[in-house]
Amino acid sequence: MEKVRHLLNDCNSKESNTQNCSFKRASRPFYKAFLAVALLVALPAMFTSCDDDPWYDDDDWGWNDDYYNNGGYYNNDDDNGSTLLDEADVLSGEWDGTMTYTNGDDGQQSQFYANMTFVRNNSNAIKGTGTEIDYTLDSNNQVANQQTLKFNWYIDESTGDIHIKYLTGNGLAFVMDLNASQHGFHLSKDNNGTGSFYGYMIGTNTKDMIYINLTSVQNTDAKKFLPTRAAATQQHSFGMGAQAPSFNAVKGLDGRR
Repeated sequence: MEKVRHLLNDCNSKESNTQNCSFKRASRPFYKAFLAVALLVALPAMFTSCDDDPWYDDDDWGWNDDYYNNGGYYNNDDDNGSTLLDEADVLSGEWDGTMTYTNGDDGQQSQFYANMTFVRNNSNAIKGTGTEIDYTLDSNNQVANQQTLKFNWYIDESTGDIHIKYLTGNGLAFVMDLNASQHGFHLSKDNNGTGSFYGYMIGTNTKDMIYINLTSVQNTDAKKFLPTRAAATQQHSFGMGAQAPSFNAVKGLDGRR
């Protein structure tokens, strides 16, 4: 591309050879067309964002073992620290609803009920452990099949994204993007423990994707949101939301046993 610009600029000098410049001037329309086509090809890449693509393949989005093992505690009392701790407050506890698992290799989808419990390491932690129980119901509304999965989780202190890594199977890891509006999430809970949690879990070491639609379970005081930094009537909400997908899922569990 630099050689093209050099050839065109040479024709503007008084010392340039007339015959050569005639050829170069005749070539200008070709090069201009070439540059225009190159720009058009580049434009989609320039304006494409992670929010438009449900499959993340950027290593920066991946699970960080060092952060989980050696970080994940926030003791500062600044606005960002309070927000992160509030997000962990809201996330912790038990959630129940539906989950749709999409296999990134063949596009096959499985839909089932899911119960997820997030436990914090302590009151200053923005990380912890969790248990997920996936299940299906028979015609009598009884549990027909189920699987139990253990996971670790943390909130990225720089972005507020929620990272989840399963401890069974192949150690699949997922991220929930706080700032995405199409493939992001919504997390909210009031001081009575009533809350909703829906959105996308995007695979970071897999092409798989999960969509959850959960509500908070208020069966014990230990699983209620007990605020320590907010007014008694305040409701906390996190995430930009998510566009509800249309699924063609088969009822049944996925293969993450």
